[in-house]
Amino acid sequence: MTGIETANHTTGTQGKYVVIGLILFTAIVGGLFIYLGPKATEKTPGMLHVGIRYANEHTIEFTQYSKTGPGARIEFIAADGSIPHTVERLAMGRNLVPISNLTDGPYTVRLSSDDFETVELPMIAEGRMLNPPEDATFAEGTYADYNMIGVRFEPRVEQP
Repeated sequence: MTGIETANHTTGTQGKYVVIGLILFTAIVGGLFIYLGPKATEKTPGMLHVGIRYANEHTIEFTQYSKTGPGARIEFIAADGSIPHTVERLAMGRNLVPISNLTDGPYTVRLSSDDFETVELPMIAEGRMLNPPEDATFAEGTYADYNMIGVRFEPRVEQP
């Protein structure tokens, strides 16, 4: 060298051990994910994302409700008319609803809220997934896709 000496006189063997350790650690953790992953996902329910909005949420009349809105309810109605799963107290905005107690097959998903029109959607449960039928049409302000439902509640019109 041209008069400059290096301060580090290590031979680099410690770096090799660190790299080998990281590779072994990655292999062990990856192997555990591959081995335990399917068993863990079999036992956990799927999650349905439910978005709730209200058509009149920016009006003075809506201030009678709390910050999260009047609360909504989702019911899963089986083909035989039974209701295997219900979740109440859904707030305005995004809600995560576990998909549990549902066998594979067609369902009608009913979303309701006090003082607002009820919305019903056709859905098909397959394992931990909930999908709309391919030919399904939804009311204006309603959207459904893979494990996702969005609804905009319209105020209930009082009949004279």
